[in-house]
Amino acid sequence: MMARQRTPIIRLAASLLAALALSACGGGGDEEIQKPGTENVSVPPASVGFGTTPALAQSNHTFTGDHFSGSGTCGACHNDLTDDNGKDVSIGSAWETSTMANAARDPYWRAKAAATIKNYPHLAHEVNDTCTRCHAPMANELARRSNVEPEIFGDGFLNPASEFFDHAMDGVSCTLCHQIEDTGSLGSIASMSGNYEIAERAPQDKITRPAYGQYTDPDTVYMATNSQFTPVYGAHMSESSVCGTCHDLKTPTVDSNGEIIPAVIEDRFAEQQTFTEWANSDYRKGGSKEANCQSCHMPKNPTTVRLASSGTEVRRANFSEHTFLGANTVMLDMFKNFREELGIEVEGFEQAIIRNREFLKTSADLSITGTRNEGNNIVATLQIKNNTGHKLPSGYPSRRVFVHFVVTDAEGEVIFESGRIKADGSIVGADGDINYRQYEPHYNSIDSEDQVLIFESIMGDTRGNVTHSLIEAQRHLKDNRLTPIGFDKYIISSDVAVVGEALLDDNFNAGLDIFEYKVPVPASGKYFIYADLIYQPLAYGHLEYLFKDTDLPEVDEFKTIYDSTTLLSETISSAVTEHNF
Repeated sequence: MMARQRTPIIRLAASLLAALALSACGGGGDEEIQKPGTENVSVPPASVGFGTTPALAQSNHTFTGDHFSGSGTCGACHNDLTDDNGKDVSIGSAWETSTMANAARDPYWRAKAAATIKNYPHLAHEVNDTCTRCHAPMANELARRSNVEPEIFGDGFLNPASEFFDHAMDGVSCTLCHQIEDTGSLGSIASMSGNYEIAERAPQDKITRPAYGQYTDPDTVYMATNSQFTPVYGAHMSESSVCGTCHDLKTPTVDSNGEIIPAVIEDRFAEQQTFTEWANSDYRKGGSKEANCQSCHMPKNPTTVRLASSGTEVRRANFSEHTFLGANTVMLDMFKNFREELGIEVEGFEQAIIRNREFLKTSADLSITGTRNEGNNIVATLQIKNNTGHKLPSGYPSRRVFVHFVVTDAEGEVIFESGRIKADGSIVGADGDINYRQYEPHYNSIDSEDQVLIFESIMGDTRGNVTHSLIEAQRHLKDNRLTPIGFDKYIISSDVAVVGEALLDDNFNAGLDIFEYKVPVPASGKYFIYADLIYQPLAYGHLEYLFKDTDLPEVDEFKTIYDSTTLLSETISSAVTEHNF
């Protein structure tokens, strides 16, 4: 880990580099208008480090064990693959630049886990076990089988001397996912919150370990001989329920005394419910737009692919590419720019950012559906359509989507602006960025520049106060995240409910939100209206709460990374029109 006495100097250097980058791009002051899309520019930092020792050591990806093997052992045969058009579809290379592959190296995750353990040390077991179940699943499973308490820090999973280190640092890896059993509970709450099942097998029965896949006639002999995993058809590997084992997560809540409130899993806080959101959309199994998680996040290759570089000549159709597409290009950018400090050996993150950015652009459509004059105002009506099979954004409550809306006169002078993002990631006028104990309400109509339409989930503690600590969260104070098509907010379960003013907004439901801006104009003439729908995985106020704990090395390191990162958001969709007043 980095030397503590060097941190302030490192952070100062990072801040200066960030400032220079912004200056070079013409950014900086609050008074400057940032044009749509410029927030996507990533400027790699110079040699900003954590001292002479990387924050995380590199690991052995070719390990073999009684229950799991490293991704490198799989990659020996499942890389160097091409489709009929010569496109590289290597399984290992695609996976290794995903957030899943680097789940245990994620500096934000480590910072949040460290801060929670610091603030609730008596609950260290709950945090260590719950967090590693999906971020370091092979290590967690192996520790459980070895009757060892899962532990992240100290002598735990992240320590190179730990027997679980290699298992942990391989993230959400091949032999974890492909060994998940279909016990009949998949898709039910019993299988969620990390309650996937890996069958118990004796060490001498290694070769009987399955590698479940999508094909009904796998070629078994070569793989079983060389890897001691036997390919087996598993219909469940093409079902959303496998993804739901980690992407429907309920977590315990502490009371005002810091003690866990006893509750059955059904009554715990719904941290994320991506699977349940999908199950209540038209994308569900049997729905009018039926598509499983893999359909979007592991898209089918349109040609054929030989699944291994040796041992078979058979070319398969409907191959699922292992890109694990998502929205978090910000974290991928951090992986790219801080590879050494995070112990990451692989390259290719630039290409991963590009393909994930393009994927994110398909998630929603923003349009200006009409403009009119009303007194001294231009009234612009906008619509957002959610194209995903879950809420947007879905997942951990640090994420938000918001609208940046600008009106200029014919000379280009800005006369109204709502939702401008600043260089530090904060949004001008957003209540939660001014004070992390507050949050911006939902709007159906905006007539002031300090009103911002932000789609987000805000956690509340047992007293009804805003909290950014997952273990304090009891309920949502606000959840106006864009619902998927087919989702009816009036008949939905409390786990995925719309909460706050959006529940009363008749124009917000079933994959759509329709809203308007009322802009006072000084004179008649031509005006231009610009709108952007922007995604941000790390909300500014959420991070301000985390950065109270920079006495912790993990939090301090993440702040150093964040302060030198310029890619803090992505534009999903844009619209522009002109209006004569």
